[in-house]
Amino acid sequence: MKLELTSTGYLHIPAEEAVRFPTGTAIALVRGEELWVMPVSHLGAGGLLLKLRNPRGDRSMFVQEFLPEGVTPGIRDAVWDDQYGALRIPLFCSDTMTEK
Repeated sequence: MKLELTSTGYLHIPAEEAVRFPTGTAIALVRGEELWVMPVSHLGAGGLLLKLRNPRGDRSMFVQEFLPEGVTPGIRDAVWDDQYGALRIPLFCSDTMTEK
């Protein structure tokens, strides 16, 4: 799946993948050279808000504060990891582009 890290620090998640985050919140952490985004099980647990971007259901979340220096904006090939229940996004990947 393709996700976009924007120059303003947002991660754009298409509607097809956003359904993995039913509460509309998630936690984000950097593990190695990847950003992991995991759903929060209930609203009271806190987490980062996945903002609704459009009527289609695409979402975005602000992740800039978690990103290490040197991460460039662009499109990323992300994967869903069933074992850890996490969306894994490479930070320093080869497929960085400015447009979808």
